[in-house]
Amino acid sequence: MHGWHHHTKRLLAIWFIIVPITSCYLIVNFFPDNVNGYHLFMVLLLTFLSALFPVTIQGVPIRIVIWITVPAFLMYGVVVELIAMQIVGVIIAIAKRDHTNRLNHLIFNSLSFFIISILSAYVFTIAGGKVGMLAFWPLLGALILYQLVQRILRLLRFTFYVERKDDVFKRMIIEFSMTFLILPFTIALYYLWNLVGASAFFLVGIPFFFILIILKRYNDTEKINRALESVSTIGHHLTMQTKESEVIHEFIESVADLFHADGVYLYNFHQQWLQPLAVFQEGTFQPIEKGQGVLHDTMILSLIHQNESYLFERRIEWGHVNIHEAQIGMESMFAIPIFRDDTLTGVLVVTSKRKSAFKQYHLYIGEILSSYFTVSIFRARHIKEATHRSERCGLTTLYNFAYLEERLQFEFDRLQKGNIGMMTVLIVDIDYFKNINDTYGHEAGNEVLIELANILTMFALDDCIVGRYGGEEFVLILPNCSKEEGVILGEQIRSYIELHPFQLESTVRTEETKTISITVSIGVSSIPQDGEALNTLLRNADRALYLGAKRAGRNRVASYVS
Repeated sequence: MHGWHHHTKRLLAIWFIIVPITSCYLIVNFFPDNVNGYHLFMVLLLTFLSALFPVTIQGVPIRIVIWITVPAFLMYGVVVELIAMQIVGVIIAIAKRDHTNRLNHLIFNSLSFFIISILSAYVFTIAGGKVGMLAFWPLLGALILYQLVQRILRLLRFTFYVERKDDVFKRMIIEFSMTFLILPFTIALYYLWNLVGASAFFLVGIPFFFILIILKRYNDTEKINRALESVSTIGHHLTMQTKESEVIHEFIESVADLFHADGVYLYNFHQQWLQPLAVFQEGTFQPIEKGQGVLHDTMILSLIHQNESYLFERRIEWGHVNIHEAQIGMESMFAIPIFRDDTLTGVLVVTSKRKSAFKQYHLYIGEILSSYFTVSIFRARHIKEATHRSERCGLTTLYNFAYLEERLQFEFDRLQKGNIGMMTVLIVDIDYFKNINDTYGHEAGNEVLIELANILTMFALDDCIVGRYGGEEFVLILPNCSKEEGVILGEQIRSYIELHPFQLESTVRTEETKTISITVSIGVSSIPQDGEALNTLLRNADRALYLGAKRAGRNRVASYVS
């Protein structure tokens, strides 16, 4: 911020030396004696209106002002053109999305347009052009050079605002094309002005503004079509995501980019509360505090419950709504309810620092995009559930045998690449499990399996993978864990289970709750300590389980001995 202020002060000093002093000199020495006050007023008014409503061509906003500024220059000279272009510079600065540097833009525009006007007028003069001249061919030659210099200097000015060279090239093509398309029109207005006076403004100005309106409507249609194409592409990308978090991030970033938004807020609707799901500001995701939400009696929910989107152009219209603590500086805002099967599931809020930044069609685009988002979210959840079912044991919800095999291969590959240094496996088997089934029934046995799965999950280390190997056997995969550490963990599990009371709600003998005790035997094996091959890891742990623990009396931990 301090560097920016320093830069602005330096720019302001340069502006003060050049613009006011030179302007005073030009007004005193070159202000035309024959200027008509009414004509001057019309020139400045038409310049203001033309600059206020730019025409967007292939995403490039073009302010078509030369149709009036060039005839004014030919009629009255550089001073009137200078005044008109200063108006254009002010409008461009005000229209900038970055409000924090608005003063900087204003000073730079004033200075750059001033220099461009002076230099191009000088080129016009040395090319043989004179103010008020009527000879066509000399006028045309000088005017072409005048416009070439103006276009080149304005493109150099434009390079201060962009980083991509293709943007400059695209703007150059569009600006030069528009200039030489409109140049005949400006010459015709100049000659007509000389012939009929102020009537020329109405004969030419009114049709020209009709053309601008038609072009603007065409551009709005073009914008909508481009937005719809973008929505289709975004929707395709959303449906390609398989995780809910990926869908949310892709959606939020796409919304911010598509609408040039400074803030995007996604809320989850839950029991008359709007709970923040994602907060995106100034190009980054913001942390969300626990319990942070929007109360049900705010304006957002009162309007959302009408099943309608809504749009505000200025902060004064919505500033009291508690969207988020970091909403300072936002002006425009629109909100879209997100539905699933006619049920409100969330709200999308988009904000901008610019006033009137969003149009009505943005709501329609946002609603279509939200529909893609809803479908993609539920698809990701379905994939997650399907994956969970395919990878998990239906009874204990631990990983199943197929997933354990895949994960063993994955961790072995990491070991081979040097990403981890070792890997240990524990096989846990319930002692005399058949007696539990025979005595209390299979439902009671299932309760024991579920409770044991919970205990093993509780003991799992950060990178530990716990799964059901089959029947009453369970497996713990411990990446980057030594054999000694595996034995210690196994002993902790064994001793805890030995003392843990297992509550049986379903038994074949009685309806009352039954408390029993069980023990487990555990086999431990490790790579590379017990061998280099993956296919021997589980086999060695299984041998340790039965030879070192079961045969030795059960309720013990045994490590593999070659």
